[in-house]
Amino acid sequence: MNNPAVTPSSDNLLSISVLGRPRPQLALELFKAIRERGGEVEDCRVAPVGDLLTANLVVSGNWSTLGRLETALPGVAEKLELQVRFQRSGQREQNPEFRPYAADVIAPQQPDLLVHLLEFFHGQDLQVAEMSTQKYQSTHTGAGMVSVQLVLHVPVNQHPQALRESFMDLCDDLNADGMLDPIKT
Repeated sequence: MNNPAVTPSSDNLLSISVLGRPRPQLALELFKAIRERGGEVEDCRVAPVGDLLTANLVVSGNWSTLGRLETALPGVAEKLELQVRFQRSGQREQNPEFRPYAADVIAPQQPDLLVHLLEFFHGQDLQVAEMSTQKYQSTHTGAGMVSVQLVLHVPVNQHPQALRESFMDLCDDLNADGMLDPIKT
């Protein structure tokens, strides 16, 4: 049975991607523009990337509401000095054949780190659902480091300890520290 507290209030969804220069109240102005047209933000990620601000949103509403929003978004983008793309979308797919895991990796900066991690997870038949990376200089030593966080979908029939051991071997090969744990929700 669906829990109405966590499922979108409508099957009518609009996916919106925003890119612009960060400034105070930008997210508030964007959310107010959506709400003024009757849309409800169901899912959202707002984060700086380089010297820009990105936002990815899923907005729900009835057919008329989303139509008004689609018509208004180019004007909202111009007023807020944003680049905006949007497209009608569906509900996020759920698959009970997978369980969610979080992987965290801290490693010295190396050009192929992300490729090695993604190849490993692909080779293990895992799905990368989300990924976030950040390079930084260690405050203690000045060494160039990278932090990687992933949300993975692991097949329920995959043996957790064998996966964890293989992941730790990969981390050793990459001179990295890593953790792989189930997400408890």
